[in-house]
Amino acid sequence: MRPDLFPYNDISFEEFKIFLKKNKTQLQMSINVQIRLELNLSKEEQSIIEFLASSFLQILTEPNENKAQIDLDTLLKTWIQTYSMILNHHFLYLLHLILEKSFANLLKNSADVKAYSYMFYLPIIASKISNLFSNWKNAIKTSDDFHSHSSQSLLLSYLELFPIQQLFLVQHHNITSPVILGWVRTEQETIRRIPFYPLLDTNNAQFNELSEHSLALNVGETSIYLYPKTTLDNEQEETIRNYLLRFNVFASNNAQYEKTLLNKLKVLDEFNKVLISYSGRNDFIKIIKECERLLNYKRCVFYAYIPWSNEFKGVIGEELSKVQKTQGYVYPNQLFHTMLITRKPIFIKNPVHTVKDETIELFNLSSLIVAPICHYKEVLGWVTLDQVGKEFDCTQEDLHLIEEVCNRIGLFLKNFDHNVSPSNNIELTDRELSVLTLLADGYDNKKMGEFLHLSEHTIRDYISSLMLKLKAKNRTQVVSSGFRLGLLT
Repeated sequence: MRPDLFPYNDISFEEFKIFLKKNKTQLQMSINVQIRLELNLSKEEQSIIEFLASSFLQILTEPNENKAQIDLDTLLKTWIQTYSMILNHHFLYLLHLILEKSFANLLKNSADVKAYSYMFYLPIIASKISNLFSNWKNAIKTSDDFHSHSSQSLLLSYLELFPIQQLFLVQHHNITSPVILGWVRTEQETIRRIPFYPLLDTNNAQFNELSEHSLALNVGETSIYLYPKTTLDNEQEETIRNYLLRFNVFASNNAQYEKTLLNKLKVLDEFNKVLISYSGRNDFIKIIKECERLLNYKRCVFYAYIPWSNEFKGVIGEELSKVQKTQGYVYPNQLFHTMLITRKPIFIKNPVHTVKDETIELFNLSSLIVAPICHYKEVLGWVTLDQVGKEFDCTQEDLHLIEEVCNRIGLFLKNFDHNVSPSNNIELTDRELSVLTLLADGYDNKKMGEFLHLSEHTIRDYISSLMLKLKAKNRTQVVSSGFRLGLLT
C-alpha cells in the first residue's frame, strides 16, 4: 500500500473534540460492541470498561460554554480524580485497547481525510492519562476526608461537573425516618467547578424548601435532588439521567462483587488458620471435615491419585467403608481425564452421564463438584463435594473459592511430605520414593520401568540405592524398612 493512502497530519485537541461530538453516538455503539467481543473480559471488567468509556466520552464532549477554555490535561485530571475509585493501570490498558478497536471500526470506511489523524491522536491521550494517573497515585495520601473511595464520592465528583449549587441525597433504607445528606457550594465555586462541601447541619425544613425547585432523580434506594433545576438544560438533564442509570447498574454489580470477594477472603482466612493449627497425616481427616463446614456442603470425600498407574482410591470421607471401596482407573473416565488436564474444579448438575450408576446409587448423588488438589503441576488427588441427595447450583465464584481451598490443601500435603523425616534422618528423593511405593505394591522391575519411563537397569540402580540407605539385604527388607520408618503407609 502507498503511504499517501493513509494521510496523517497533526491535529489540535479542539479538532479531536469536534470529531468526538460528531461521532459520539456511533462511537459509543462501537465501544459497546467491542467490549462484548472481548471474550477474555469478565462481566465485572466489561461493566467497568463500559462505565469508564462512557464517562470518558462524556467529559470530552459535554456541552458547556466554558469547555473550550479548558485544556486537555485539566480535563483528563478531572476525569482521573472523578473515577480514581475504580481506575488502575489494568483498566486503563483495557480502555485504550477498546477505544483503539472502536476507532478503527468506525473509521475503516470513513471518507474523512483526517481519519487516521484522529486514530493516531488516541495514543497521545493514552500516554497523558497514564502519566497523569501515575502522578495522581503517587501524590495522593491516605486520608479520611470526605472524598474517600466510595460510590458516594464517585457520584458527587461526577455531579460537580454540572452547574449545580446544592444537592441532597435522601436514603430510604428506613421509610419512617429517611437519612438526608446535603452538600453545597457557592455560585462562583460552581462556575469554577470547586468540589462540594458537606452541610454539617442538614435539616428537613431546609430540604423541603429547596426540593420544590430541584431536579429529583432516583438511584436504587436513594433519591437525589439537584438545585437549582433552572441551571440545567434538557441535554444536561438527560445526560445525568443516563449516567445515573449506568451508575446504578455499576454500583449494584460492584457492591455484589465486593460482598462476594469479602466472603471469599473470610473463608480463606479461616481455612488458613485451620491448616496452621493442624499438622500430620491424622489431622488431614479434620481438614476434610472443615471443608464441609466452611464451604457449606454436607459431604466432602478425598481421593488419592496414583500417577504411575493412573489409579485413584477413596481415602477419607463419611461412611469410610464405602469411600475406600471406591477406586479404579482414571482412563477412560472422561470426567477425571478432563479434570487432570484442566486442573480446575468441575460442577456436574446431573451426574447420570458422567458418573457410574453404582457410584451414584452408593453415595446417593444428585449434583456434584469434583475439585483437584494440586501442587504446582502435580495432581495429588481430588475432593468431591455434594449435598447428599439434594440437587444444587454452583456459580463460577463458588468454583474459584473451592479451587483456592484445594490449592492450599495441596500445599499442606506437600509441606507435610517434605517435613516428614524418619527417626534416623533418612532422606529419599522423589524418584526413590516412587520406586519404593511400587516395590511395596508388588511390581517387578520391568513394570516399574514402564510406569516411571525408566530402563530396568535404572530401576535396579534405584533399588540398590534404597537397600544402601535403608540398610536392607533384599527387596523384602527394603519394603519392611519403608513401613517401619514411616516412608510407606
